[in-house]
Amino acid sequence: MRRFIVGLLATVGTVTLLAITGVVVFLVTGPLAPRQLPASMVLSLDLRQLPTENPSGNLLSGGLWRDQRDLTDTLQLLWQAAEDPRVVGLYVEIGDDAAGLARVQELRQAITRFRGKGKFAIGFAEGLGGNGDHFADYYLASALDRIWLQPSGGFTVLGLAVETPFLRNGLDKLGVRIEGGKRWEYKSAPDSFTENGYTPAARENLQQLIDGLYGQFIEDVARERKIAPARLRQLIDAAPFEADRALKEGLVDKLGYRADAMDDVWQRAGATHDLIDLEDYANDDKRPRSSGDVIALVRATGTITSGSGDGGLLGDDSQATAEDVVDALESAAQSKDVKAIVLRIDSPGGTYPAADAMADGVARARAAGKPVIVSMGDVAASGGYLAAVRADVIVAQPATITGSIGVFGVWPVASELLDKLGVRMQRLGTGANAGMYSTFQPPSAPQRLAISRELDAVYADFTRQVGEARKLDAGRLDAAARGRVFTGVDARNAGLVDELGGLQLALSIAKTKAGLDDARPIRVRRFPAEEDRFHKIVDRVMRLVGVDARGPTIRAPREIRETLARFGVAGHPGNVRLPPLPPLWK
Repeated sequence: MRRFIVGLLATVGTVTLLAITGVVVFLVTGPLAPRQLPASMVLSLDLRQLPTENPSGNLLSGGLWRDQRDLTDTLQLLWQAAEDPRVVGLYVEIGDDAAGLARVQELRQAITRFRGKGKFAIGFAEGLGGNGDHFADYYLASALDRIWLQPSGGFTVLGLAVETPFLRNGLDKLGVRIEGGKRWEYKSAPDSFTENGYTPAARENLQQLIDGLYGQFIEDVARERKIAPARLRQLIDAAPFEADRALKEGLVDKLGYRADAMDDVWQRAGATHDLIDLEDYANDDKRPRSSGDVIALVRATGTITSGSGDGGLLGDDSQATAEDVVDALESAAQSKDVKAIVLRIDSPGGTYPAADAMADGVARARAAGKPVIVSMGDVAASGGYLAAVRADVIVAQPATITGSIGVFGVWPVASELLDKLGVRMQRLGTGANAGMYSTFQPPSAPQRLAISRELDAVYADFTRQVGEARKLDAGRLDAAARGRVFTGVDARNAGLVDELGGLQLALSIAKTKAGLDDARPIRVRRFPAEEDRFHKIVDRVMRLVGVDARGPTIRAPREIRETLARFGVAGHPGNVRLPPLPPLWK
């Protein structure tokens, strides 16, 4: 018996040793193994789908062994490549025609910095303009020093168009009535349900927003392509047209296929014929590393909510829960080696208490002696703006969509529909106002007054916080509020934003506020810390086989959620949230 047990243990030990050896070999030689990079190389960047604010865990898109780099990672790698003498140039695949314009501007700035170090940047696109309602791909391409366009690909950069569905007539026919209200006339989030078309105020505000974004595009592209702004407008009004004309008019530099663009890359690179993708470069130990004092990076991305991040059937892909963001701010504020905090916000808003809790977290971090700088992404509006308002400095891109200082509260009442169907609802309860938000019976006149008072109270507190934090008098506050939505440029003019720029500028300001020499290097540390890579892999594998550590989750397909979102139907709509404005943001 003893001999058997000893033999069994020896066998188990041998198998365990072999398994460990296999894992080590796999890690060293498998897909996780870092690639040895050459002494001279061209960096390859695929921007046919722009990086998002949060990293992707999509297994089907290659996220099992390799993370899809988020925007912050991508920017930092481009900054490092600009300083890396081994990297002689950049090759970019272009094709995301519907990306958020603030992200486009972030990447444009990083590419401009890269080119400023004497390095080339060449891009290739099969076509430009996509469906003709956005210009993100061409806007990004114009930051490169050479644009290749496939001969069979057209130029369909036509401007910017926003379409909004209005359901009022359809709901009336169904017998569904929308109860509630908004504060005030520019708060257009519930209009898809309550109106038959754009109200005069909403039309005015949205047109001003579109005109402002288009004006930025015209100004930047005209400067980069050395085309008079008036002429560029004429060309876009004359589009769509073929690639030949795009070349003739100076909108692109070369016509050809991907192989032709690569030949151009190698000609510019000289003796170098090594194309290195961003992931391999990220895993290289020899690239320039950040060092020095620590600046904390806290992110609030997605719908602002309380509670857990489980989105449910119609939930957003990303949510910013108040507890998580506040905890991250508190941890950064208590960390002795953190000199300042950059809060990156990319959120259309959400619920008022959750956004208010984030604003309080910012104030507490400042009270602990840590400067807090807000860096805004594609959108930081309504509750997303409230979360930012108490920061030392607010930085937004010119194309950031922000403001929307207002509140709404609406819900459907289907009593008439139930009558048509022969369904009878009865209510039992205690308390005079129990069930006043019912979807089966409309509120009484006194209850409607109570709802109105509630909206007034939230709006008064929202505007009070903005007025106090931004030091706006009553006149300027009213002109900046009432639900108005602004570009970053207009928000600065309204007193809602301090500086125009991206994450790099926010980090520079954080250094200054912390009393650090601007030339001194820093390290950016994320709070909360990134998950261990092995933990990510295990979590993704478990989810692939249907096991989620957070418990079972049922979620509608992305296509269904995005379609419903265009009609204002979301898992966590909140009462201080910007409505979806495709293609400006989804």
